[in-house]
Amino acid sequence: MLVLAIIGAGGVFTGTNPSYTAAELSHHIKTARCSFLISESAILAPLLDAAKQNQIPERNVWIFDPLNQDTPKTHRSWRDLFNYGEEDWVRFDDLETARTTTAARLFSSGTTGLPKAVVITHYNMIAQQELVYTAFPRPYHVSLIQTFRSPPIPVTYEAG
Repeated sequence: MLVLAIIGAGGVFTGTNPSYTAAELSHHIKTARCSFLISESAILAPLLDAAKQNQIPERNVWIFDPLNQDTPKTHRSWRDLFNYGEEDWVRFDDLETARTTTAARLFSSGTTGLPKAVVITHYNMIAQQELVYTAFPRPYHVSLIQTFRSPPIPVTYEAG
């Protein structure tokens, strides 16, 4: 749910491996050019170290607690973002914007060094999903609704 919310708000999604060390997270944050971070509290300590190394203030770190896990008193739940009001999704309908606007920065495995960011544009994301839907057609009629719809994508770069 956060992937689509981030992209719909005009942001760029990136996800990490929950077992990353502070050094690996720092590389990821710097390479992905992160400004805001959302994390589960269980892996917060290395993330805060990495955020500090990248001059990201703690006020830009939220806790993802979809199952009502305990949120440290020092940090805000991601639900607090709902207090900032509501706006329509970022929209565009021209091919060039879709081809050049980054939706996600996913990361390679790093087998030949540090993981590298792979840019996924809006166009790429929809093309991946179209490929899946073409290869595995739905056994029912699909009707389109006039609203933003995009299937979820993996949080690491494994499409190949």
